[in-house]
Amino acid sequence: MKQIYLLIFTIFIGINYSPVNAQISDNPLDVLSEKLLQNELLTNRFLRNFIFIKTNTFKKKSMADMDKSIALFDDNLSYIILHLPYDIKIKNDFLKLQNFWNIYRVNITDFEKDNYRSLVVKTQRLGKYIKQLNKDIFNKHPEYSKFKKRIEIGQLAVHNGKKTDEIAIAYVLKYAINFSELSFFNIDIGNMRKNLKRIGKFKHLNPKAKALIPDLKTTLESIDRLLEKEKFNPKMMYAYDYSYTNKTFKLLKYLIQTTK
Repeated sequence: MKQIYLLIFTIFIGINYSPVNAQISDNPLDVLSEKLLQNELLTNRFLRNFIFIKTNTFKKKSMADMDKSIALFDDNLSYIILHLPYDIKIKNDFLKLQNFWNIYRVNITDFEKDNYRSLVVKTQRLGKYIKQLNKDIFNKHPEYSKFKKRIEIGQLAVHNGKKTDEIAIAYVLKYAINFSELSFFNIDIGNMRKNLKRIGKFKHLNPKAKALIPDLKTTLESIDRLLEKEKFNPKMMYAYDYSYTNKTFKLLKYLIQTTK
């Protein structure tokens, strides 16, 4: 038992939103693209934190992470609105996202709420608004055409990060809350492995980004083994998920903004 908690503690040490030690591009297009991808990655994190708070699993840490995630999302939105391409559809997409976010952030911090089905649906809706905004910006901004492959690789990383949060959400909903309707989630670890392989083969991958791939693979395999065990272990699931998604934030930084 002591070994398990030592492992959890070790996973948490040094994993946060701290700046990456590399040469960082301050090109507004690079910064904008990273913030767009960050916000998509954050969507399922809100619901994951809500679920762990409600089940009293790393409750204090989950509440702190919820506050940090909401603050990052808000900061990113402020930057995004200042750098949006001037296009009426993009502006409308952003307004839809902003208006829905103002409602969603109240819902997801109402910890007296027990309507998990509604929160899952709302989280998916938030993700849909963000994906549409991202798609339109990347398509409308001609400067992004030369970075198309880099953006695609970043989107693979985001997909895996969101799916990792979904795994943790589904795991706790199923075992701790007895919420049997899990058709909201399509968990495919095999596809996540393929995504990591594609990311690792990207020829322009920053060396520090490349060094993260083995860690991500190891954490994903740990999650897969945990799912196979009969004993319910939400604390270990939180540790693995927290580790994986935070490394994904670092991966995005290296991939999108580092110049070497």
